[in-house]
Amino acid sequence: MINPFNPTFGDVPNIFLDKNKQVRELVSLIKQSQFARSFFITGVRGSGKTAFLTQLAKKFQQDDQCYYIDLLNRDGILTSLAHKLDHQVHSQTNRAFRNINSFSFGSVSISREVEIPEVDEILDDLLKTVTQQGKYVVVTIDEVTNSKAIQNFAQVFSSLKRAGYPLYVIMTGLPDIVLDIQNESKLTFLLRSEKLVMSELRVTEMITTYQKELTCSLAVAEKMAQITKGYSYAFQLLGWLCFEKHNSNFTAAELRLIIPQYQLQLFENAYQKIFMGLSENDRQYLLSVNDHQKFNDVVAKMHKSKGYVSQYRRRALERQLITVAGHGYVDYTLPYFGEYLKQTQNPDSVFYLGYDIE
Repeated sequence: MINPFNPTFGDVPNIFLDKNKQVRELVSLIKQSQFARSFFITGVRGSGKTAFLTQLAKKFQQDDQCYYIDLLNRDGILTSLAHKLDHQVHSQTNRAFRNINSFSFGSVSISREVEIPEVDEILDDLLKTVTQQGKYVVVTIDEVTNSKAIQNFAQVFSSLKRAGYPLYVIMTGLPDIVLDIQNESKLTFLLRSEKLVMSELRVTEMITTYQKELTCSLAVAEKMAQITKGYSYAFQLLGWLCFEKHNSNFTAAELRLIIPQYQLQLFENAYQKIFMGLSENDRQYLLSVNDHQKFNDVVAKMHKSKGYVSQYRRRALERQLITVAGHGYVDYTLPYFGEYLKQTQNPDSVFYLGYDIE
């Protein structure tokens, strides 16, 4: 039997819980809009951002009234948009220039890695035509960063938005990008974009899916849902590992044997990259929270002021790495994340970082 779960980052799994409703709602919102809008889909690594974007793309590609364009976050992004939109708007022209290294506008041959002169004017003319046709344009960009390409795109998008064209941009990115651009004037459009945070999966849907695919008892399915904490990658990973041991009745004993492998792959494939991508101070805060979930205890552990600790608490909350768990308390949002952090402090562990939080 083919394993229905897929823990590969960036792939769209066959089992796509909770997100179909969100996909339909966003597609409907864009179709009903009368003006340009931008959307920023965010969440921790493994929360399902790219899979969500791929599902959206499929919906827009099925709409004859939509020009759907996917862009890469690299130099020449505006020229790439102009070329792709020109090819769709004027579908019978420019086919001879669709080669890998360059393409042409009129008699001018342009490399894909640079922006052509007056590309903003070309886009303006193309969007006038789109408007006259009564159609709209949806652009997707996966994993935006504070790059020169995205800065240039933001400036031109703002101009096209002011012109009232039916242009919609959907981006994905880690929460860090919003934290890091507070003072970047060229990327304030990200701050103004409508934000969609990838939420935790619903417990009831996870339980139902595990029961169906693994023919296990309700108690086993409930335990599996519990140890994923609604984290999309964890849901797919645990399902994948259990299905590989699949029999007519997956048992609690088999689940216990799988949990160490499940933890190891969580640590290696997700948490290591999440944690090491943080600043030193952000890591110190998360380490201090371990076994010291009360705010005053964390302040004492870090030997810092309440104001200092508060800013890193806020950053961890915005990254969806912790959640409020009562007055003055927080807890980790990711399954076994506290165990991973303990391993970073254990000299005998492969995840040992080599420094102490004291």
